[in-house]
Amino acid sequence: MPDSWAYSQLALVHAAPDQDHNARFGMAKALQYLLTMESSGAVGMEKDSVYGAAIAVPQIARSCGWPGTMLALAFRTYAFLFINICLQGFLLLKLGETQHFLNVYAGQMHLCDYGAEIEQCPGAPNCEGPGGTQLSFPRLYGFDDWITRTFARDSLKAVFPEQASKIDKMVDPGEYGLESYNCRVVCCFIFMLTVIDDVRSTTSLFYYLMHLPSTAAKWIKYEVPSWAEKDYVKSVHGWNELNFVKFGVAGMPVKWKVVNVCVVILPKLIIWLMLVFCGFHFLMETAGIVDLIMNSMALTFILSLDEMIFDILTSAPVKHMMTNLEEFPLYNLDQLEKSTDEDLMSSFQEKEMTSKGKQVLRMMVPGKLRLVVVIMPFFVVKYYIMNCHWTADSSLVSNPLYYPPSQSFNPLYALGIHFAAPGETPSWQNPP
Repeated sequence: MPDSWAYSQLALVHAAPDQDHNARFGMAKALQYLLTMESSGAVGMEKDSVYGAAIAVPQIARSCGWPGTMLALAFRTYAFLFINICLQGFLLLKLGETQHFLNVYAGQMHLCDYGAEIEQCPGAPNCEGPGGTQLSFPRLYGFDDWITRTFARDSLKAVFPEQASKIDKMVDPGEYGLESYNCRVVCCFIFMLTVIDDVRSTTSLFYYLMHLPSTAAKWIKYEVPSWAEKDYVKSVHGWNELNFVKFGVAGMPVKWKVVNVCVVILPKLIIWLMLVFCGFHFLMETAGIVDLIMNSMALTFILSLDEMIFDILTSAPVKHMMTNLEEFPLYNLDQLEKSTDEDLMSSFQEKEMTSKGKQVLRMMVPGKLRLVVVIMPFFVVKYYIMNCHWTADSSLVSNPLYYPPSQSFNPLYALGIHFAAPGETPSWQNPP
């Protein structure tokens, strides 16, 4: 006995005179609805994040007149949001402090493109390391190993100055440079892929929030199905009274929209910018292949803190509300229901068949991938502009590093804003 799908196909073979038309009509219907839903979107919250809870829970509490328990839960969500922002901001500031402050005092020059063409060395650009000698795989080290070996050589020369030439000949500290330029590019791409969804959801939430009705609508309601008695519905579905309580995104007063933009969306966007600024600088300054691969994924841990805090600290009632929170659709399918089949097929033939090439080009590359391709070069080029310069042989080498004008770390460093101090003694100067 064939299953339902196979049976329907068998029936089409014998009964339908034009199966191609039937298939195209079905696809036209599906695309009409699905593309409308995608283009218009719906207002939804991050259901497993303190950011989403900080928007939804106060609105649910407002909808039912601020009862004591809900007032406490709303206060809790803001407290968790504050804790999350502080933790994420603190970690990013410390990451920025290491890159733009402590590394300068340690004398760590910018990696730029030292060793990028090491396979073609000598004779290619970027073959001269920061120590002034030619790079090669046997002499390639990470910064910690290279600076230690350099210190050992310089210490021997300081103790035995009369043997300086012999020490230079016999003691080779090697050079500091990239292990793989291609791996660096790929890891930057992976890092951008992992963080692009966060900024896309943030900007989309802002857009949809602005298009949400500015009315004091209710985000909670008690809804019993009209097709049968309540007791019968319970027995059929195995439900209890809680299943009749519905939570869903609805209209929001303007003052609450302003609060959510200032308290939730803006801090979330700033943290994302800090992470991307610090993350790209950190990856561009990482020389080792293994370190690059691990760091490209480890950096995104900071963005997952909001989900971890929500999962560990949030109470069961809030988790239930967020799990069952329904989206608010911004699209209206009623107009599609009124369209005739002839108009539908005519539009489908024009867009999907006659102008097939244009439609393929428009839909072939996902929007998020386009964002990655556009945004990633910006941060890579920014790193080179702010930290490197060209030499006569087309090599990209580090700018001179100067000790910061103050021994207090400036938080703006975490956003990639540097403060030059010309005239100060450089902590490291490019070799001539």
